[in-house]
Amino acid sequence: MLLSVFQILMAGYSRLLPGRASDTALHLLTTPRVSRGPLSFRGSEPDLTVSLGERAQLAIWQGGDEAALFVHGWSGRATQMSPFIDALNARRYTRYALILPGHGPQADGPAHVGDFIAAIGLALDYIGGPVSVAVGHSMGAGALAHVAAQERRIERLALIAGPAEFRGLVNNFAAFLHLGERARLQLLQKMAARVGIGFDALNIARLGGQIGGPVLLIHDTGDKEIPFAEALRLQQAMPTATLYQTQGLGHRRVLRDAAVIDTVTTFANPPQVQQAPVKALA
Repeated sequence: MLLSVFQILMAGYSRLLPGRASDTALHLLTTPRVSRGPLSFRGSEPDLTVSLGERAQLAIWQGGDEAALFVHGWSGRATQMSPFIDALNARRYTRYALILPGHGPQADGPAHVGDFIAAIGLALDYIGGPVSVAVGHSMGAGALAHVAAQERRIERLALIAGPAEFRGLVNNFAAFLHLGERARLQLLQKMAARVGIGFDALNIARLGGQIGGPVLLIHDTGDKEIPFAEALRLQQAMPTATLYQTQGLGHRRVLRDAAVIDTVTTFANPPQVQQAPVKALA
């Protein structure tokens, strides 16, 4: 009831004062909601947590020589990635989970996809060597795909409920608020200026062909936040992608599904190439 009243008010507000309404929408779109994710990691706590830049953090579980990176979604928590972190072979992987700006234990201000992309870059710099597998959810998946298309530091990519483009997310939010056309166009302009990256550069479907390594797409057919059609667009755009679809899990429960966790774990653990022994010369 309250949501419907708010949408009606925003519809009228945006037609009378489109500039102010777009400012209100921009504030809402760049202010993370309180996450419903778990407050702590369900398995073992990280061995250490380091700061990245001014507002991001990286939780680290020491393990094997290979690196695995986990990136949560908008208004999510790094702890939501616990099932995947715990399932990976610690003897093979050192595991890293990003705690993104605006998404720590305490609210610390606004955030947007540009902050996600920058934090992923800082995490890759910290890790140093190649990342054998990176797993992202929602906006974290989209940001990971953007980074993977720009450089070759991520070898395998698992994208869970990720968007095909970010312009569509803004348009969907404008439609959710019932914004008028002038307010919607202004919101797009202001969002691009805030992020500092144009929407064309954030079109993951267009960039998909630049991702060289294997890609696993996981998406629920009933996802109401990022429609399943987005996964189909990504699958078509990414020559190396395979799609695993679920039903009845929505946008967040997919992170807790045992079959999904097994699918990601199998994808993350391809057989290691064994080098043939060197024969001594007679």
